Amino acid sequence: MAATNDNRLLIVDDDKDTCANLSDILTDCGYTVDVAYRGWDALDLLRNHRHRLALLDYRLPGMTGVELFTRMRQVHGSLEALLVTGYASNETTRDALAAGVRHVVDKPVNMPQLMPLIEQALA
Repeated sequence: MAATNDNRLLIVDDDKDTCANLSDILTDCGYTVDVAYRGWDALDLLRNHRHRLALLDYRLPGMTGVELFTRMRQVHGSLEALLVTGYASNETTRDALAAGVRHVVDKPVNMPQLMPLIEQALA
C-alpha cells in the first residue's frame, strides 16, 4: 500500500536513535512522521495533529506505552497503535492487547515484519 498524506504516524520512544531510525525509514516510505520522546509530549502532538497510528515504546518516562495509549484513545478514539518494545513479556502483551493495541513488536525492530503491521493498521 502506498502511503498517502492522511497516513500520519506518531513514534513515541525515549531512545532518540530509535526514533530517528524509524522516522527516516517511514518517511522514505512516504509517511508523515511525528516524534515524541515522552508520553506528555505525544499527547500534545496528538491534540494538534490527526495521527492514524502510533508506534509506542513500552518503557517511557512517567508512564508505560500501554498507559499512554489509554490516554491517547481519550483524545482520539480511532487511533491505532503498535507497541514496540524490548520488554515483551506475556503480561505486557496481554495488557497491551486488552488496551486495544493491535500488535506487540519486539526490539530491535525487524522492518520486514513491521511494515505489513503498519499497512494492516492503516487499511
